[in-house]
Amino acid sequence: QDVNGNSRSFNKEKIDAIVKALGNQDAKIASVDRKPKKSFAPGLYDLTELQRDANKLFGYSAKETLNIMQKLYESHKVLTYPRTDSRYLSSDIVGTLPERLKACGIGEYRTFANKILTKPIKANKSFVDDSKVSDHHAIIPTEGYVNFSAFNDKERKIYDLVVKRFLAVLFPAHEYEQLTVQAQIGNEKFIAKGKTVTIAGWKEVYQNRFDDEESTDDVKEQLLPRLEQGQVLKTKLIAQTSG
Repeated sequence: QDVNGNSRSFNKEKIDAIVKALGNQDAKIASVDRKPKKSFAPGLYDLTELQRDANKLFGYSAKETLNIMQKLYESHKVLTYPRTDSRYLSSDIVGTLPERLKACGIGEYRTFANKILTKPIKANKSFVDDSKVSDHHAIIPTEGYVNFSAFNDKERKIYDLVVKRFLAVLFPAHEYEQLTVQAQIGNEKFIAKGKTVTIAGWKEVYQNRFDDEESTDDVKEQLLPRLEQGQVLKTKLIAQTSG
């Protein structure tokens, strides 16, 4: 758009001329629209959801994933019963969560487990619901001793999926501001959309690399710096992109 709000047609010659004319002019932030948002951790695993993720991430068949889970359950005794159709815990399990965190909170998981253990664990309805547990609750770590050196590569990967999901549901929500920024360079107005993370929350467990398939936001992971109306920025490069 130009300063009067008139739309520009996507004519390559016109665009090239605009890019050339703007050169290295400063960009002034004309407006910043912020909308606070939050997202919650995905639910705990049941067998079907775990098989789906193992196939998507590692190419494992449903049968292969079940066999790996059986080994982690029966031989290593580090994960709970795998053939469950529930993604929730029953209320009687809540009291055992600290010991489960201590058991799985080793290596790369230690920092996250220790953070959770600094406060009492609350039985949040998002993962504790007696009415949604029949014979067996969701798949979570046991209180058993974990010996990574005894795991093969596939067992390690499946264990990692379950432990991270377990840790994530015990972390607070991921909070961010969805931003729409209008900047003026010369007589041209540019619009950028993105997000500024305010609280990493459960995504910290995934180093902020979790794929939000169910996100309805137009903008997912385009992170923008903190910007304010009236701020002037130096532009290093303006270039035409395709698409």
